[in-house]
Amino acid sequence: MYKIAHISDIHLSYDDKNKFGEKLVELLKDIQGRECDHIIITGDLVDNPDEESFQYLREIISHFELLKSNKLSVIPGNHDIFGGAPQGMNFFTFPTICKKVVYRENEELFVNAFRESFPENSSFPYMKILGNIALIGINSVDKWSQDKNVEGSNGRVGRKALSEVKDMLNSVETKDKYKIILIHHYFNDLDDDEGYPLHNLWLKSIDWKMKIYDKKKLTTFFKKNKINLVLHGHSHINQIYNIKGVTYLNSSAAVCPITDDHLRKYNIISVPAENQKGESISIETIIL
Repeated sequence: MYKIAHISDIHLSYDDKNKFGEKLVELLKDIQGRECDHIIITGDLVDNPDEESFQYLREIISHFELLKSNKLSVIPGNHDIFGGAPQGMNFFTFPTICKKVVYRENEELFVNAFRESFPENSSFPYMKILGNIALIGINSVDKWSQDKNVEGSNGRVGRKALSEVKDMLNSVETKDKYKIILIHHYFNDLDDDEGYPLHNLWLKSIDWKMKIYDKKKLTTFFKKNKINLVLHGHSHINQIYNIKGVTYLNSSAAVCPITDDHLRKYNIISVPAENQKGESISIETIIL
């Protein structure tokens, strides 16, 4: 079995006032102790996209010797591009800050911060082959828009990017491979509280700025192209759910959960090796 640890939404800051750096070290030690082969981080690696925070995260990852393409895969979340509103900031100020963000520059800053983890000459979307696994990394952070993305936290996968993903999935390289999508934004409906009524009430109240556009189109695309898993984050909860026969995993409670029970959780995915015919993918939820 090839073991993948999926984590998300670390929200690391250089000043580390909230001690998320310590929690990340604890998390990586736990993953290391479980002998995982690869780690996937699906966005919001830092709280604000500044070089100092990215460098701080690089140092932690490098300490565990993970800054390698065969050990680590990352994609950006909205905080990695637009950042987040500081506590106490006037409600009207943050959209103005988001409007001034040069999207492409911050996307490049993210890629350069973790360049060693990317396939050669790749940005987004990218494909990485790990044995009999094809990882497809997508940047789902939408561009700023006064009507559609005023706080920079909504998601979208554009037509060009989706076409490139389709070409990857139809390529010879992905034939007979387990296909795993890496994306930041969530896809599940918020009607089922799943034992977390306070979390879902919070999420419903801010859904207007947390959603991904054309969600049904994307879930249909994943089903049509026989995607095995979609890994994401964004909502700070741990979930495993199914849409149209495709399994979705959310591991965004790994460092800073926003849940009723405050439990930190992440998922480990065990993928059968090429010589393990008849075996199936298994998922284990770890509670820290």
